[in-house]
Amino acid sequence: MKDEIGIEQEVWLLDKNNRIVEPGIYSFPHDEFGFLIEIRSRPSTKVQPILDDVLRLHKAFKYQANLFDLKIVVKDSMPMDQELIDRLRIKYNYYNLRDTTVNLKPGTVLTHATGIIGKHLTAGTHVHFSRKKDDGTRIQLPIRRIVREMDNHFVEEIYNARRIFGEFEIKEYGFEYRSLPASIDIKKAVEYSFKLLKES
Repeated sequence: MKDEIGIEQEVWLLDKNNRIVEPGIYSFPHDEFGFLIEIRSRPSTKVQPILDDVLRLHKAFKYQANLFDLKIVVKDSMPMDQELIDRLRIKYNYYNLRDTTVNLKPGTVLTHATGIIGKHLTAGTHVHFSRKKDDGTRIQLPIRRIVREMDNHFVEEIYNARRIFGEFEIKEYGFEYRSLPASIDIKKAVEYSFKLLKES
């Protein structure tokens, strides 16, 4: 049996005036809505390779941004740039993108699927949970229990960043927990995620 964790941290590409720049124009990997850079680790069975991946990508992207006189910023939210969103809404075909986010609390309408909450754009850190047999067959995890424990453990960070509690998305490999803010301590998030997998 193999337990794996992966990290996806969303960060901003900003110009000198702290305005959001569309990352795809500069060949950065980005979310499907086009205004956030995605820093994705490879899935791993250990903490350190994940942290190494995230650090390596941060350094590489900062170097790349500097070449264009831009900067990478880790921040949980930014004020809405309506002109940017109106342009990206057409370019990235927002209206045909499905929201597959699930919430522990029935009837929850708001999600972080688009990254647009009210008059703000938001950035988060997603944790990818996976458990497989040695032959690669997926093993079902106790998703709701893990999501609940993640919410409880990081309640202060989620609340202070005004993230939505209890969010997750089913994936082919397992599931993705979506409630953590971009500014979360990645090491703490990864270590606690492995702890939950070990106890599951």
